[in-house]
Amino acid sequence: MNRRHGLLIAVVGGIVVLTGLHYTAGHEHGASPHHLYRRLYYFPILAAAWGWGVRGGIAAALAVIGSYVPHAFGLFAMHADPASTIDKVAEILLYAALGAFVGAVVDRERKDKAALSRSIVERDDALGELREAQEVLVQAEHQAAMGFLTAGLAHEIRNPLGSIRGAAELLASRQQGETEERVASLLVRETERLDDVLTRFLTFAGSESSGRTPTSLSDLAAEVVTLVGPEASQRDIDVTHIRCTATPTILLDGVALRQALLNLVLNAMQVQGAGGVVRVLSGCDDRGGPRPLFLQVEDAGPGVPAEHRGDVFHPYFSTRAGGTGVGLAVTRRVVTEQDGTIEVGDSPLGGAKFEVRLPGRAGAAIRQEEDKA
Repeated sequence: MNRRHGLLIAVVGGIVVLTGLHYTAGHEHGASPHHLYRRLYYFPILAAAWGWGVRGGIAAALAVIGSYVPHAFGLFAMHADPASTIDKVAEILLYAALGAFVGAVVDRERKDKAALSRSIVERDDALGELREAQEVLVQAEHQAAMGFLTAGLAHEIRNPLGSIRGAAELLASRQQGETEERVASLLVRETERLDDVLTRFLTFAGSESSGRTPTSLSDLAAEVVTLVGPEASQRDIDVTHIRCTATPTILLDGVALRQALLNLVLNAMQVQGAGGVVRVLSGCDDRGGPRPLFLQVEDAGPGVPAEHRGDVFHPYFSTRAGGTGVGLAVTRRVVTEQDGTIEVGDSPLGGAKFEVRLPGRAGAAIRQEEDKA
């Protein structure tokens, strides 16, 4: 029995009991019992007004009046309440006024509480939107600062870097000893790495998009795993793609998203030594929701401490020695520009798990396949 049912039984029972006492009270004790029972009628009226507002208060008052009037005026051959007529009429009017007034007060209080609750919810929503706007503003400020920096650095660094790379490739192509050949190959690889770092900075500073084309997340993940295959084999790291479910082909900026996923996979490889494991999962969540399509990158590395998870996507922040703190910022920007989300958590492999979710169509046929690097 809920509270309202209990209150209804109490109100109805109170009226019935008081009416019975009133009707059976004789005149041998004078008017005192009748005066008492008339006053006790206030309690079921007040209880109904408190429980159901003005409608409940008026309904209970009418029930009391209907029960009391035959006895008050001796209708239907009943003995009458010995009180004066003016007292009985005043009592009846008081019943109606009490139910209406107290019920109206209760309704007003509840409306005020509801309005206050709505105001609190609206305030919390506004604060949440403000925090999001502030975060976007901070990101925009970082991006603007990066744009000014890279605009000047790009010309100054890339031209001499291209000359160094050309000279290194020329040395590597000549017949020479094993040591010289190894040094020349190292120069080529390092200039390529520096060029890649510069490209990442330029990518973060800019906002160019290659346009949206029909893209399958599973195919994109398989391409990235294939792309990192040679380096993974060289470093003895097992990189696997698992198709959890078939994914629909949707319109995405596939080029940018491929680079974002590549950043995640390379990061997962860089935090592990020989014997490391990287697992890329793609699929469509059958539970639906606004972003059912997912990509997950899991590793067996050291993971991301809980206190740093709110910062890893900020520009210039890195938990890895020698990291630029740009790759994850680029990844986050690419994902959010495609109405997606990215979160970091704990991996079942013991390290970190980065999960990207994107809008799409759920309900694809379930299958599970593996693509090895």
